[in-house]
Amino acid sequence: MSEIKKVDYIYVVDSNGTPLMPTSRLGMVRRWLKTGQAKWFGNSRNTIQFVRPVTTNTQELTLGVDAGFHLGLSVVGNNREYYVSESLRKSEKDRITSRRELRRTRRNRLRYRKARFNNRRRKDGWLAPSIQHRLDFTIKEIKRLYKFLPITNLVVEVTPFDNQKLLNPDIQGWQYQKGKMYGFKTIKDYLLARDNYRDALDGKQYPASQLRVHHLVQRKDGGSNQPDNLVLLSDINHNQANHNNGILAKLRENRQKTLDYRGAYFMSILATRLSNYFEHYTTTQGYLTANLRQKLRNNNRVLQKFYDAKYIDSRDGKQKAGKELSSGRTRRSQELNYDNLRQLRKEKVKKGRVSIRRGHYQLRPHDVVLNTRTNRIETVKGVQNSGTVIKFQTGKTCSIKSVVSLYHVNGILEKKMKNI
Repeated sequence: MSEIKKVDYIYVVDSNGTPLMPTSRLGMVRRWLKTGQAKWFGNSRNTIQFVRPVTTNTQELTLGVDAGFHLGLSVVGNNREYYVSESLRKSEKDRITSRRELRRTRRNRLRYRKARFNNRRRKDGWLAPSIQHRLDFTIKEIKRLYKFLPITNLVVEVTPFDNQKLLNPDIQGWQYQKGKMYGFKTIKDYLLARDNYRDALDGKQYPASQLRVHHLVQRKDGGSNQPDNLVLLSDINHNQANHNNGILAKLRENRQKTLDYRGAYFMSILATRLSNYFEHYTTTQGYLTANLRQKLRNNNRVLQKFYDAKYIDSRDGKQKAGKELSSGRTRRSQELNYDNLRQLRKEKVKKGRVSIRRGHYQLRPHDVVLNTRTNRIETVKGVQNSGTVIKFQTGKTCSIKSVVSLYHVNGILEKKMKNI
């Protein structure tokens, strides 16, 4: 791994909105803005637009797209990288669930709702909402770069995949119709036959009515409904406490690693529909671009966080969160044999609270600063005392007045990855 020198570019468009070559002369950009020769382009603070006539000499730029489960974009030309980004998209399950709840609540408030019976037909080319969102986001991001960069070539790393052949390279033609669940009506019937009615945690046999299907990787975290991601848990073990104390997380680690088909499936969809949006583009394979990759990740920028209450556990006297000492009840419609751990709460040590960060601090995690007291370059871990004290990754602290900012990540950590 080797760090690259970061060059800050300002993107430029002419008075007609035609993209020009970016510039790294930040002092000249300030003078253009100050004298009124240019203005900010839309709501962006990294793109300017000239208000006077300028020459429109541009060079060839190539936009590379890594269209896997996460979208990676890079614009290069003249042995320079003018733009790079990677979008780490989360699952759409939570958003779709919230939208469904709001929609049902809104409809229930109506006194009379007109009967609808012919609006359940899926249109041609229908995709699942999560896949459709990822496809729309990918096309939107590619087209967005054409607004402020003079891109001449588009190279997309995309190829159709055979998901069945990823699992079984020696699969025959007739075996495509007879998968793992061939002969079973439901997923639970297959799991009951596979696990012989046994709980994945304690190994005991239970009736089918007392066994629940559990996702090793939760749906909101990108888990699928593939049988390899599913196990059977009894009502006693399938509770909120085991979800929070790490027992089910250890079960996921001990199970066999499964293939992730999300990126392969999306690339297959994109390969067949890319021609509907772009006329001229070039495709490439992943092994050709694996020698040099850009790895980025978003920092934790959630403004609202929940801190659970803390209690003393009467069994060992240790301090534990309220979720670990819950009643275990997950359903109100059934009275099952839950393991009630709420009675083990001895005394409350700390109240639960919801914290909303309303302020924006000057420095963020992973910023690079110069500590003027020690004359050393440090990496910021966080801020304390309402932003007046900086904490470094070495564990030491310093006043914000004693540091000079060298590199501001703006919520994104950038590193150049090379295979050695």
